[in-house]
Amino acid sequence: MASTIFLICGSALAVFGLLFLALARRHRGASDPASDPLDWWESFSAATYAPMVRLLDNRDYTFLASQKGYQPAIARRLRRQRIGVFQSYLGGMIRDFERLMKVARVIAVFAHEDQTHFTTEWSALRWRFYASVIAVEARVALHWLGIAVVVNAREPLASLQRLETRTQRLIPTA
Repeated sequence: MASTIFLICGSALAVFGLLFLALARRHRGASDPASDPLDWWESFSAATYAPMVRLLDNRDYTFLASQKGYQPAIARRLRRQRIGVFQSYLGGMIRDFERLMKVARVIAVFAHEDQTHFTTEWSALRWRFYASVIAVEARVALHWLGIAVVVNAREPLASLQRLETRTQRLIPTA
């Protein structure tokens, strides 16, 4: 009994460890010190990531299976391709979240009012963002195995949008 619990806990820790390492690897490549975060900010929009919400929707596979000439290999290939696109979006989202954090810090440093209360909010937002990314990564792994789980990218997207909105509020109006 105890060995079974130990095995389950060990497996869960290993999975979360691998997910954490994947996030850390992505994060390492996320920062480009040569680029000016304020230049990037002008062209940023969290709406760029809206297609992620529907990209791994299981209804598409159900529709595909109902079509004449359907073969399971088609669904497997489509699943692999969509997971690849989704992973690219997720990697971009993580990079943009970190860039947006840099922009918010720069703006907060030069703000006329004290922004210390805002920094604690950013910290909590960062934790929520990365927790939701880990949850999404776990669901993508299950989706890749063909297990019909809902891969919901709404949470990391909502965190990114909240950070974008908060950062815009920091900019003084003329």
